[in-house]
Amino acid sequence: MTILADTRGEQISQLIGTTIEQLDITDAAFAAAERCYHDLGSHLAEASAEVHVQGSFLLGTVVRPHHRDGEYDLDLVSRLDVAKTSITQQELKERVGSLLATYHKEHDGEGCESPKEVSEGRRSWCLHYSNFHMDVLPAIPDTASTSETAIELTDRNLRLWQKSDPLAYVEWFRRQCAKQFAEERVVMAKSYGSVDAVPKHRVRTPLHRVVQILKRHRDIYFADDLDDRPPSSLITTLAGLSYIGETDLITATMAAVQRMPDHVEKRSGQYWVENPVCAGENFADKWNDYEARRLKFETWRAAVEEDLISFMEETNGAVALHERIAKAFGNAPVEEAVKAIGARTNVARETGNVHFGSGGLLTTTVTATAVPTHRFFGGETAR
Repeated sequence: MTILADTRGEQISQLIGTTIEQLDITDAAFAAAERCYHDLGSHLAEASAEVHVQGSFLLGTVVRPHHRDGEYDLDLVSRLDVAKTSITQQELKERVGSLLATYHKEHDGEGCESPKEVSEGRRSWCLHYSNFHMDVLPAIPDTASTSETAIELTDRNLRLWQKSDPLAYVEWFRRQCAKQFAEERVVMAKSYGSVDAVPKHRVRTPLHRVVQILKRHRDIYFADDLDDRPPSSLITTLAGLSYIGETDLITATMAAVQRMPDHVEKRSGQYWVENPVCAGENFADKWNDYEARRLKFETWRAAVEEDLISFMEETNGAVALHERIAKAFGNAPVEEAVKAIGARTNVARETGNVHFGSGGLLTTTVTATAVPTHRFFGGETAR
């Protein structure tokens, strides 16, 4: 039996979900970045530096850059297995910088394109390529932690080593949507041959889409105010803490933005959003230095909520709804989404085996998860 998005809420979730689907990193762009990452990893391995991906590439929450000249950002950790007592932050930063400078100088373009330049940031080094850049974070093992993947990293503006655990963070994020994550891998297994063959970073649950929705909305909202733009780590953490398994996309997004303030603490007068896997790492630390950033975050959060409500209340037809969504997420991806939905609907009508799936998209496998009926459009949120 064909089950299509025929209620208003489902149709809006479908359109937003398909719009965000258009903003996924393309297979070609991902493959190009992956080749360069592996090539750099092989080079640094010769100097006993272990390299791994962190951030949105590993999480599966990358979104296409908003500006035409924007670049994808691939975050890496370069971990040297040395004791903290035998090296200073500056020495570690310089050692990794030297390795990257050598790589830049000697790379011949075989296997992947050559980086155009290397630049230094506050905590990391950056390799610049034609369509993306790789931020390489120098780090050493955090031997005081019980986690085998915990690291300590450099910060040229701070005296003490900073603690983090990017790999454990990815596992935490996946646990926040474990049921949906497992269901989506089962759906994707049809293309990969088995569940185990499905790359985890390719999975997109409703939580992944919520993060992508918020990041895209942020990119457009703060297009002319990049310095005050909320960092992805803060948005992803608050969304992950706020997610309780909603499968309908607009419901999940609304619930996330309404619950976000519940996860912002005040500790001794300081705003605090702690890394859920690394005590002491505060993703809201800049709010304590720049009050304007916290206020702008709250204004933006309220704007997301207002936009979601306006989508549901739009009564002037499909064109008006598309225009509202395009204002929040951009014209091009909405136009692409409308075409994609049209094509999928035709397939559904012809084959009778396509239904409205859990991630806000049409799919060919029915999941057992029910869509919550309460949409959290009031001031009170459910727990």
